Amino acid sequence: MIAFKDIELSDKPLFDSYFQAKAFENSEFSFTNIFIWRLAYRFKYAIIEGHLCIIENFRDLYPSIFPPLSLKTADYATVLPILADYIHRQAYPLILKSVTEKQKQEIESALPNKVLFREDRNNNDYVYLSQDLIELKGKNFRQKRNHINKFMKSYPFEYEEMSDSNLQECLKTELKWISDRDGGKSVLEEKQAIGEIINNFHKLNIIGGVIRINGIVQAFSIGEKLNPDMAVIHIEKANTEYDGSFTVINQTFASKAWSDVTYINREEDMGIAGLRKAKLSYNPVKMVKKYTGFYSMEGEKL
Repeated sequence: MIAFKDIELSDKPLFDSYFQAKAFENSEFSFTNIFIWRLAYRFKYAIIEGHLCIIENFRDLYPSIFPPLSLKTADYATVLPILADYIHRQAYPLILKSVTEKQKQEIESALPNKVLFREDRNNNDYVYLSQDLIELKGKNFRQKRNHINKFMKSYPFEYEEMSDSNLQECLKTELKWISDRDGGKSVLEEKQAIGEIINNFHKLNIIGGVIRINGIVQAFSIGEKLNPDMAVIHIEKANTEYDGSFTVINQTFASKAWSDVTYINREEDMGIAGLRKAKLSYNPVKMVKKYTGFYSMEGEKL
C-alpha cells in the first residue's frame, strides 16, 4: 500500500538529491517551490521503487502526479503502472502534470501508446539570458530602459540584499499590499506562500533583493539556482504606484545576484493575459515546454 507523506522542511535534502541528479530546467523541480505551495496544492510525496513521486490535489480537484524522478535512469514501465493502480483504486484516472519534453519522450518509449500527452501552454516556463535582463540592450528593450530611467529620475531609491534586517519588513509590506486586493482564494494562497518563503528564508537556502524608496520597502524578489547554469525567480513583488518598480527590481536583482549564470527562469504565466504579455515583453530566449499526460488503464482507449 502506497503511503503519501506530508512535506516538511526536514525533507529538503531528500528532494534536493532527486532534483539535482539531473540538470532540470522546469521551475517545479525545486524544493522551495514545492514547499511554499504545499498547503495550497496539497502536495504529498512517496518513494516508490526508488522514485520520488509527488502528488497534488489543488482545491480538491482531480489529483495529479508529477513525473516520477529517479537518482539514475527512471523506470517508468515499473512505477507508472503502480501509480495508475493506486489512483484508479480511488476512482480517478492517472494524470501526469508538468512533464518535460525529455520525460515525455522517455515515457512514450517505455510505455508505447499508454499515455496521451497534451502541451500545457499556460504552464510553460519563460527562460531568459541573464545578460539580456541585466544589460537590456537593443531596440527590443528600449521601453524597459525608458522605464528605468524615468524611475531613477523620479524616486530616490536604494537596493539591498534580503537579510534578517529586512525579512519581516518585506512580509509586512506584502501583507499590506494583499489586504488592498480582491482575488479570493488565489490571494490567500499567495499570502500563504510568501509567508512560508520569508519565514523559512535561511532554511531554504535562497537569496533575495530589496528596493527601498525613501527608506521604505517598495519591491523585492526571491530566487535560487535551479541548476548550475540557471536561476529561478520564485517571487517578485513591487508597488505599482511607483511606475517602473517591477522593471527596476527585475534588472537590479538579476545584476546583483545572477550574473554568474547563463539563464534565468521566470516561471509560467498561468494563462493570465497580462502576465503573459509582461513575460513576453522581456524576449525569452526559450520556453520550457510542459505536458499533461493521461494514462490509459487496461481496456481504456486513448
